[in-house]
Amino acid sequence: MAERPINNPGRVLIAGENHVLRLRSDPQGPDAALVNHFRLRLSPHGPGHAVFVLADANAADPRNACYTDNPALATWLFDWYLRGSPLYQDLEGLVDLPIVTAGGFTFVDELPRRWTDTVRAGEVTVRAVWNDLATPFHVERLAQPGEPGAMDVFSVLMSASDAALSVDGQQIPGVVFPRQVGSQPITSAFLAFAESWVKVPSL
Repeated sequence: MAERPINNPGRVLIAGENHVLRLRSDPQGPDAALVNHFRLRLSPHGPGHAVFVLADANAADPRNACYTDNPALATWLFDWYLRGSPLYQDLEGLVDLPIVTAGGFTFVDELPRRWTDTVRAGEVTVRAVWNDLATPFHVERLAQPGEPGAMDVFSVLMSASDAALSVDGQQIPGVVFPRQVGSQPITSAFLAFAESWVKVPSL
């Protein structure tokens, strides 16, 4: 086996955190609601937050929005990542998703018992909670030949056994469901720390 080089020759696209919370009414059914919270130190558009919130993933809903303190970053993530992701690209809740400038992004770290992210934009408050988090593990997903937008992804994941989403105090219905990352079982709600995306040279 060829020795893997210490230095990755690709271009770093992002570095930071990328926390995900996906809920379903039926664990075997489609996603009912989701949060994808990017808290980035590095990106092509500088640092910032971009929090994609779909209180209803399958329909236009006034509670659906992307909250950000860096609209250029949010627009880039929406166009380049979410629109092209098999997880998100067919969700009706993403159609005409507004990008809303927000001034309040806070978190409460009670790991491993709980992690809470709160977003405040005007009179709107969004709160996402990840409960009972498992031991962290490291993930490396290396780009495959011929893969569109090929990039290496590195991350430290902590899976939550339970999670909740609320908008203005109204609890969004749904439950987490099982997933798999390689050989590691996780749920659809997890924290991703030390996440980096590296755009690889043409394979």
